[in-house]
Amino acid sequence: MAFGLEAVSPVEFVLNSPRVENFNSNTSQEGLNFHNIFLEEVRDEAAAKVLQHQERTAAYFNKKVKVKRFLIGDLVLRESAASQPTVTGKFKAPWEGPYQVTDIVAPKTYRLAQLDETPVKNTWNGIHLKKFYQ
Repeated sequence: MAFGLEAVSPVEFVLNSPRVENFNSNTSQEGLNFHNIFLEEVRDEAAAKVLQHQERTAAYFNKKVKVKRFLIGDLVLRESAASQPTVTGKFKAPWEGPYQVTDIVAPKTYRLAQLDETPVKNTWNGIHLKKFYQ
């Protein structure tokens, strides 16, 4: 078997199928050469379509995302599933806290501390936080 070619079964040789009878090696080779010449163009078109689809999908997803921004000193709750993913249960509290935002490391990435100003070990993405109201 070769790339781009169809296999011919032994039965087709014995019974002289139309595909075997009408086979011409010159036109077949010309067709393969023509296919190989335009193969890069077909790949480029496919890559462009994939990129366009990814952009449309990202735009559809991003229009539904609500951006949460917190300031230093804000009180927030932290998602329990993000901090302890292995601990699950029906009666587990979905949020932990409150915590205080002590530093903005990057956009939507925060460093937290407990209310007694003990720092929390990791940085936290804003999608795992929500504002705490007293």
